[in-house]
Order: sequence, then structure tokens, then C-alpha cells
Amino acid sequence: MIKIGGLVDQTNLTMYAITSLKDRPGAAAEVLNLFAKEDINLEYITEGGCQQDFATLTFCVNSEIAVKVDDIIRNNIEEHANYIRKREYVCILGVYGPHFREKPAVAAHFCSALGKEGVNILGLASSISTISAIIDVRDRERALKALLKVFKLP
Repeated sequence: MIKIGGLVDQTNLTMYAITSLKDRPGAAAEVLNLFAKEDINLEYITEGGCQQDFATLTFCVNSEIAVKVDDIIRNNIEEHANYIRKREYVCILGVYGPHFREKPAVAAHFCSALGKEGVNILGLASSISTISAIIDVRDRERALKALLKVFKLP
């Protein structure tokens, strides 16, 4: 088992993926600032290039404010993106350090544990000390059990 510092377990989330944003300096900041102005906390954020000068920005918010987020997207973003995907009933499960940089293959073990249980990863983010996945909330219990087979809590 791989010793970890703890688990990340956030429920009651809605995920948004904004695709076909122009991949240019400041594009992510423009979108994120729309939510910052409204004091909306984004629980998860990833951004990456996807095709010919376009990027995908994915984020999660507490589901209780999803209607407000929908309004911001409709009034400010829809015309700048070819496709915006909204997925309700998601959660974030993750593991955190310390010192993942000194423990090779933590991400591989994390993804393998979920995959062996048939849990689809909708989004994946990592840092030097954390690996987090967005999954369907219906898979949460099964995913949690799978991770606890591989990772040892303090």
C-alpha cells in the first residue's frame, strides 16, 4: 500500500467543460474572472489545448449555485465557445501527499484502482502533492473502496 496524507472527497458538484475557446494568452483568465467577480468558488479547474488553436476549460462548482453559473455562461461565454457541456451529479475524489514527487507511479496506481472497478474518470488533475478525479457521484462508494485498497491513510 502507498502511504498518503489523506483523501479529498467533495460531493454535490456540477461540472462544466467549455470547449473551443481560443487558445491564447489570457483566455482562461477572462473566463475565470467572470466567476471571480461574482465571488463564485471553483472547486476544480483544468485547462488544456485540444485542437488547432483551441482549448478546453473544465471546472466544477457547488451544485447549489449552478443556476447562477448557467446565467454567467449564457450571458458571457456561449457565443465564444462551440460547445459547453454541463454534467450534474459529479464528485471529486482524490489523494494527497506528502511528497508525491518522491513516490513514482502514484497517478498510475490511482487511475488503475478506479479503472479496475469500472469507474470512469471525467476529469483528472494533479499537483506535486495531490491527485484528484471527477467521477459520477453514483460511482463514489465503489471508487472510495478501490482507492482504500491501494492507498493507506495515516
